[in-house]
Order: sequence, then C-alpha cells, then structure tokens
Amino acid sequence: MIKIAASLHSGPKINLEKILNEFSHADIDFLHIDVMDGHFVPEIDFGEGIVKEISSFSDIPLDIHMMVENPELLINNYSLPTTEVIGIHVEATPHIHRALTTIKSLHKKAEVIINPDTPVSTIIPVLNIVDQVLVMSVDPGTSGAKFIDSTLERVNLLNELRQKNNYNYLIEADGSIDDRNIKGLIDTGLDVAVSGSFIFKDNVEKQILKLKNI
Repeated sequence: MIKIAASLHSGPKINLEKILNEFSHADIDFLHIDVMDGHFVPEIDFGEGIVKEISSFSDIPLDIHMMVENPELLINNYSLPTTEVIGIHVEATPHIHRALTTIKSLHKKAEVIINPDTPVSTIIPVLNIVDQVLVMSVDPGTSGAKFIDSTLERVNLLNELRQKNNYNYLIEADGSIDDRNIKGLIDTGLDVAVSGSFIFKDNVEKQILKLKNI
C-alpha cells in the first residue's frame, strides 16, 4: 500500500497543535516538513525551532524536505529523534555525495530530490547510496500549482533503474497529488506520496483514507 506524507506547509499554522492531534488519529505515515530559506525557493518556512517542537510533541516520523541553499550546513539541525528521512536537492549543492553521506552517518535515511526540469540522469551517480528519491511534481515552493504530468514518466524511469540495478531506494513524489492522479503514480512505481492541499481541504483522516484506498 502507498505511504502518505502529509505536507504541513499546506495546513493552517496557527492551529498546528490541533492538526498534529488530528494526524495522531489518522493513518498517516510521515509528516512532510518543507524547510524553506527564501533563497532556493521564494518562501520561508519551518525553521529548526518549530521542527524541534513538532518532534517533541508528536511521534509521527518526520520526512524533512530541505529547500535550501547549501543544505549540508543545516543537516545536523534537523536530525531529531523522530526524523526518519532527510532529503536534499541535487540542484542545491555541488557536494551531493558528501551531503548524502553525512545524512547516513547520522543514522537517518538519505534522500536525493530533483526538480521537474532536472534530468533523472543527474542523480544516477548517487542512486546506489540513497534510501529514497523524491521527484518534484510541481516547481518547488509552489504549493497548489498544477501537477506536472511528466512526473509519471520520471517515476517509471526511476522504477526501471531500481529493478535493473537491484537498488533499494523508495520513490516519493511531491506536489499537487490528489485522488485523481495518485493511481497513475502508484502504477508506475511510486512508494510514498506527499499530499498537502488535498488533505487539508476536508477532514484529514477522511482525505488520507481516500488516498490509501485507491
């Protein structure tokens, strides 16, 4: 069954405690945390202080998505007790191998992330060491934007590379995923779906079940 990561960036921040309590009763697999620095993406969100509070408040595993320049400088700050995955963009650092190795040295799952216009070939050199690959299905930092259909081809290619080379990484997609496009992603090999706007537009427990039941 597909795993669902709820993107907190899309939810109402002023009611964060209420939202976290709702997720504790829902069949959610991860809390997806978009760390934004205002440089790599236009917005600023989820500094280390609030993420530490979330980690202390909830035991739901954290899926950290670092949309920041020079992410290797911040990796240690987000290696928290409930952090399971730390993802970094291949576009954000010239030292992608070193940064991924640092994540693994902290006993966290290392994820490499690619933007919609970044060729999959760019990350082939690190596919043998990563635990997860995140394919952006919208441009980063554009919550609610239209889902980019070519994501299906990219997920399928990563699935083929995984099978051909006996790699063990999971494939995740992030951006405008809902009950209309998730089945196509699952059919092409997706393991983890990040959803935000769809989950928060109604009762979160009901919306998550909609996705899981497809």
